[in-house]
Amino acid sequence: MSRRIIILLLAALALCQCGGERPVRREAASKKRIVSLAPSVTEIVYALGAGSSLVATDDYSDFPAAAKQLPKVGGVQPNLEKIVALKPDLVLSTIIGSSPNLAKALTAASIPLVSVRHDRVADIRIAITRIGSALGVADTASVADDVERRLAAQQRTRKHIPRVLVAVWTDPIFVGGRDTFADDLLQLTGAENAVPASVTGWPQYSLESFVANPPDILIYPDHSVTRAQIDALLKRTGAKCEAIAIDENRFTRLGPRTPEAAALLNEIFDRWERSH
Repeated sequence: MSRRIIILLLAALALCQCGGERPVRREAASKKRIVSLAPSVTEIVYALGAGSSLVATDDYSDFPAAAKQLPKVGGVQPNLEKIVALKPDLVLSTIIGSSPNLAKALTAASIPLVSVRHDRVADIRIAITRIGSALGVADTASVADDVERRLAAQQRTRKHIPRVLVAVWTDPIFVGGRDTFADDLLQLTGAENAVPASVTGWPQYSLESFVANPPDILIYPDHSVTRAQIDALLKRTGAKCEAIAIDENRFTRLGPRTPEAAALLNEIFDRWERSH
């Protein structure tokens, strides 16, 4: 399984707390040298108008286009030597998916770290506000308000409610359970999570459960899971559900593009509802 999807999604089970952060002096974003260690954080920095402060990002930050041109400092395990050599004023990361040694190493180098939680859709406003405050951005509320307005525009109430399973891996099956951003987006767009209410986080899901309670629609991330893997799963289980790939970057990066993920889900569910 993709190490990135495992760590970014299944690490939600740990629900670790932020630690090892140093006080951050507020100053104009244009005066800071920023390293971002998560694609979602990078997108928030650009949405806040502070993209010019970025001096490096993680390997996966590729949106907007300008982010592709920045120096890269690694993926799940960032290259701390590279980060220190860049002499950043601030490093930004997410709590989930961060290297356990990151805070300690940056503290030793006297580099401030700000980490944000990205478990639920409601965390987007908190993350935008926290990052904006750390960067000295005067008006973060308008950015957060814009995201929430666009999300609200995607809210649906459906006559025929599809039962949807979000599978982030297929062998074994790992799913988006309740109390996750995936579940939040399903609820927002008028769908029902096909996993039982007792299944929370991003757990392994048994084939027996899948067979006993097959979904109407199986959603899977288009980079980490291939159509061949999905077809093999459906063949093993004999399930007749509709399987549809969704843009993984929009779906998993909580931030300014999350309303676009909701719009993609609505397109899928609208088509399903018209045929039922």
